[in-house]
Amino acid sequence: MDDEIASQIETIELALIKDSVLGFDPSILLVLDDVEIGQREIEDLKSRLGADGFIYLFNIANSAYYGSLKMGTVKHFFDVVSRLGMQYTKVLILQFALQRLARGDHEAENIFAKNFAASVVGRILTRGLGFRDDEARKVELACLLSSVGAMMMMVYRNHYQTADFVLSDEFIEQNHLYLTERMIRRFNLPEYLHEMIMTPCFTLERMGIGLPTVVKLAICAVEWSFRTLDNKLVLRSPQTSPDDRFTPSLAAIVEEQFAAAGLKKYLIILPETTPISQQMN
Repeated sequence: MDDEIASQIETIELALIKDSVLGFDPSILLVLDDVEIGQREIEDLKSRLGADGFIYLFNIANSAYYGSLKMGTVKHFFDVVSRLGMQYTKVLILQFALQRLARGDHEAENIFAKNFAASVVGRILTRGLGFRDDEARKVELACLLSSVGAMMMMVYRNHYQTADFVLSDEFIEQNHLYLTERMIRRFNLPEYLHEMIMTPCFTLERMGIGLPTVVKLAICAVEWSFRTLDNKLVLRSPQTSPDDRFTPSLAAIVEEQFAAAGLKKYLIILPETTPISQQMN
């Protein structure tokens, strides 16, 4: 990458990480890196997060997707962080800030919705392929952040760019991963994200596929669904009654997760008893 392109990308990055734009104090992400941080210090972060971000994290932590049926409802921010994990909490804070930044911007919101859908599909795929839960979480995080650079570029183009620096679709397509990598470095996110997002090839382990491949499969599956099925993730699955909270189907858990993230309009769950061709008409 030449110096001029790198400088342009740095301009985008700096324009979009100011407190007034992201809507929260970015130092929160650095505080959450402290493995010795105490309960009081974590609780004190609430005031620096913003009320809407605080509610968002609570909704995610209290969804069935993260075990609220077995572990009960969380009531304190410390419990939210303990349940989600510090690294995942950091990613969700960053993603929520970007989602808020993209409100009213259809193109950027669409990228965010795809990232979120890929994170859900990636977790399902990883567990279905027999990987451990901690490995599923890595795939989930990588999918969430996979197109952060493209999203930031889209927001910059639509709302902040100047006449002397106009972003083209080609520029975004060719360079968004570089900005994604810069964001991973800037906010000290897990090192494995670099490999899982940036690896361009189909990776194999000794007797199976590698986690970066699962990330790519999830992203491709979501991209296909959005492109061919009305810009949504469309699932067909056995349904569970909304009142049956103690034995929810996987589809019901996914639906709750999309609702908690404010993205329910990007999800359709079809009953398995009717052909898809009839259900989509």
